Amino acid sequence: MFKKKTLKNKKLFFLLIFYTLSHIFFSTNNFYIYLVKPFFWLSFIIIFYQQDLKLLNKKEVNFTLNISIIFLILYLATGFIFGFNKSPYNHTLIYIFKSLWKIILPIVGMEIMRYKLIKSNKNNSFIIALVTIIIIISEINFKALLLAHNIIFFHYLVSIIIPTIAQNILFTYLSLKTHYNVPIIIRIFNEVPKFFLPFIPYSNWFIEGAFAIIKVLIIYYLFKYFIFNKKTIHRFSNFSIVYPLTIISSILLVLFMLGIFNYQPIAILSNSMNPLFGRGDVVIYKNKKNILPGDIIVFKYESQIIIHRVISINEYYITKGDANESVDYIKVKKEDIKGVYQFHIKYLGYPSIWLNEFFTEEN
Repeated sequence: MFKKKTLKNKKLFFLLIFYTLSHIFFSTNNFYIYLVKPFFWLSFIIIFYQQDLKLLNKKEVNFTLNISIIFLILYLATGFIFGFNKSPYNHTLIYIFKSLWKIILPIVGMEIMRYKLIKSNKNNSFIIALVTIIIIISEINFKALLLAHNIIFFHYLVSIIIPTIAQNILFTYLSLKTHYNVPIIIRIFNEVPKFFLPFIPYSNWFIEGAFAIIKVLIIYYLFKYFIFNKKTIHRFSNFSIVYPLTIISSILLVLFMLGIFNYQPIAILSNSMNPLFGRGDVVIYKNKKNILPGDIIVFKYESQIIIHRVISINEYYITKGDANESVDYIKVKKEDIKGVYQFHIKYLGYPSIWLNEFFTEEN
């Protein structure tokens, strides 16, 4: 049973209630998302933020950074198993700034608020539970939930609601045991990288939910046994995972470039497929059995690799570059096809092109 005691820090508690109610009614309003909400948290941070350096444990922060980097690499590595999709986010500088503006300020502000409420009521289990529930409510899109039919609701439940509940229980636990910087770091690594990545691992609602729950459980046990257990803290707190992860990431990148995985890259040498992609871009393609007109295929012709669109299929695959006026004279056979275009990454292929041209000129 919860022990009910007097609520401490009442002004902060009612501020949380006010924010949660505003979220419920205005969470889909762009004016609220991009202006009101960020400014609310910016004002809160300026007024309530205290550095609390004496409470900041550098070993905990170092440990948090290490495991956050590990999970980010694992998340990216799932793409080699399930495949990659082109990022749905705009990568212009203005859009990235707007995304960071609407995400980072609420993360920092909410975790400072959580920390101050939890710490000031650390002996009051009822208030701790109540604060956590209110924060969970403030992070769920209720309008989307109400509009969802049965199947969509179940997907939303598994991929969003259950992970949100689990994550917030974890963040409350970490706030109670550590400093607010720890959940801030975890949340930023959870939510920010996708806005910078040109491609993201493919996942469905079940994979997203399962990965989030597993991540919560692993982080909980890692902190419980390697940070909060004084016998093991010195063994792991100074360990940096950056170097081994750099090596692993480099190996994965090399294997990817060599075509070991289902998805393979190729640098584009011409502008025949403008405006979709052009010289200097990298195209990611994969094997596909059923090729239809409209698909962009990667095929081999003599010593060349060509990437053009299929416009018709008879005995052969008839292709054409989007920027070309005429149809290709090449008759492409099924065995000539290496794969089908999935997405592309701007400018990443230039180093490969420059190296190729350098060695070609040398010869």
